[in-house]
Amino acid sequence: MKQKEIELVIDDKLLTEYWEYYKKFHPTARNHPLAKPKAKDKTKGYPFGCSINEFTNLPSRIMQNNLKQNWKSFIVWWCKKEKINGWKLDKFEISYKWVFPTQMRHDSDNYVFFNKFVADGLSEAEVITDDCFGQMYLKLDCNKYVDKENPRVEIVIKELK
Repeated sequence: MKQKEIELVIDDKLLTEYWEYYKKFHPTARNHPLAKPKAKDKTKGYPFGCSINEFTNLPSRIMQNNLKQNWKSFIVWWCKKEKINGWKLDKFEISYKWVFPTQMRHDSDNYVFFNKFVADGLSEAEVITDDCFGQMYLKLDCNKYVDKENPRVEIVIKELK
């Protein structure tokens, strides 16, 4: 049996597609559910999730939970779109590559926290059975990648035997 593997890319195109989907169910929404917490323009999604610093600096636990739930809902939508919901992987690797729009400094350890949002969504969509130690292996590419035209997060989910 062939091992399951997929590369998923969170970029402006995908976030715009999700925004159109989201507005069907929330027609009065003015803010993108995945907007950067402190962004001036909240009509655009932010592909990098948020760092641990941004998350802990949100003024309330309610805002933190809303952000987490919005990302989980997005990941579930994405898994259904890619037809990977229901994979139920028991042992798997998730690798991340962040491609930022500028050379601005980012602490890589602050963005590892983003995996929490992704893993919760993958679990909810039944792509993975659990996100505990011994089942999930994280692989982080912390090299500095810059693409002004197409900033993105590349995520590869690979089944392990």
